[in-house]
Amino acid sequence: MDPARDTPIIRSTIYLRGIGIFLMFALLLAVIWLFTHKAPESLEDVVARTRYATKAKLEETQAASLSQQAIDAAIPAVAEQLAAAKPAAVEKPEQVIPGSPTAAKIAPKPVSTPAPIDSKVKDADKPPVPAPNPPQP
Repeated sequence: MDPARDTPIIRSTIYLRGIGIFLMFALLLAVIWLFTHKAPESLEDVVARTRYATKAKLEETQAASLSQQAIDAAIPAVAEQLAAAKPAAVEKPEQVIPGSPTAAKIAPKPVSTPAPIDSKVKDADKPPVPAPNPPQP
């Protein structure tokens, strides 16, 4: 650059023009993005639509088949039946309390105890036989 043209005013105008061009490019990208941007759609959003449709159908069908007045009328009768019913014990063979007589019946029978091991080792006085030397390459 020519030293006569290298002044602080010229440098600052070139700097401001560079920033202006950058900002105009950013503004142009923002406008393009604003008009072409679509909301991202994930797989959960797609599946949620079908779930909401199914839920709406179920609620509509349930409302058509049984009204709220019919439910309110049936609650006292069902409550009387439940209060009059006596609970009964349920026998479930898969539920066994450990240590109970039932658990003792189901438990496997003990295996016979093996014979005691002879504590004497044969030839305990003899020294062990040494291993042969490996062959040398």
